[in-house]
Amino acid sequence: MKSRLALLLAVCISCSLVLSGCWNSRELNELAIVSGIGIDSLDGKPGYRVTFQIINPSSSSQTMGSTSNQPPIVIVSATDRTIFGALRKASRRATRQLFFAHTQLVIIGESLARTGVTSIFDIFERSHELRLNSAVLVSKDTDAASVLKLLTTLETLPSMGLLKKMQNTSQVWGENRRVTVFEVINGITGASDFTINGVQIVGDVVEGQKKSSLEQSDPMVGSLMSGLGVFKEGQLIGWLNGPESRGTQWMLNKLNETNVNVDSPDTEEDIAVNIFYSKTRVKVELQDGKPVFHVHIAEEGIINETGGFVDLSKEKELEALEQGIEQKTADEVRQAFEAAQKMKTDIFNLGNELKRIHPDQWEKVKQDWSSAFAEGELDLRVEAFIRSTGMRLKPYIPAKK
Repeated sequence: MKSRLALLLAVCISCSLVLSGCWNSRELNELAIVSGIGIDSLDGKPGYRVTFQIINPSSSSQTMGSTSNQPPIVIVSATDRTIFGALRKASRRATRQLFFAHTQLVIIGESLARTGVTSIFDIFERSHELRLNSAVLVSKDTDAASVLKLLTTLETLPSMGLLKKMQNTSQVWGENRRVTVFEVINGITGASDFTINGVQIVGDVVEGQKKSSLEQSDPMVGSLMSGLGVFKEGQLIGWLNGPESRGTQWMLNKLNETNVNVDSPDTEEDIAVNIFYSKTRVKVELQDGKPVFHVHIAEEGIINETGGFVDLSKEKELEALEQGIEQKTADEVRQAFEAAQKMKTDIFNLGNELKRIHPDQWEKVKQDWSSAFAEGELDLRVEAFIRSTGMRLKPYIPAKK
């Protein structure tokens, strides 16, 4: 009896080893890897046009030094009343099953964004196929499909090129920052106002879809990060320009690094200061029934260029430059704040700060916070400190007389 049980147990173990595994596994050569998704409206009709940027395996598999006449991507699109329906309909044009584990970018067309994005993100949180950490962009003055079709230099995959542009401008210029699907969903479900980076096409859109456009050292078409789209109740209601965008990052304490040009105190030359550290602290309170936003920004910078005429060994010169940095920072922050007030959008999460610090005061204004925010007062203080003047103190060119 014991021998039979032992034999049965051995058979069961053997079967489990043979039959176990990934029951739903798929071979790589059966998959169409989607690197980017574009979602557009249908010109007033219900439904969506969904565009998929797929990595072309025939092009990407070329060995070093070899050439391929095939583009690095393949574009497949489909229309349906739902995004999931369009996703499935795309199978009629794709020879492989769409695979979204490596999707890093989602682009929303401006027309669709202006009608509202509340409903389109449901599938991203509900579906196990799509990623919540994909970056989100809004195509400015064009549709999302055109941006996805645009071939790029330096980076083989256009979606990767867009991601790196966003990363670069966030790290060294400060007008943008990466916004993910998860953050957008939090903004929608939390009934918060929020911003999404804009992307714009410069040049001939049709030419940019041809591989011949990459055969020039100075391509006539390309894409660039372009401001911030402002969303209220899930709808795009306006755009913030460059200085307003950077002022927004200062307010949100999201500025990594940037450059500020300051007028020289003694000459007409501009002085370039690299801001490498910035810290923003915010306090909100009600005074006489109106919100007052106390904002303190501390920042440090390094002088990178002076034009050669400024004597930085003099303390008064450095103090004048620090005051210039403070003024330039304050100007851009005020531009961003006034633009947000004009649109009645609290993209700085100041209402949440009031709720956290003074919940009793929040109860008095929460019903019409948009109007209260628009009438609020900004109490702004900026402190700048020049940490280094670089490798030189004395000017190498005599001062102009």
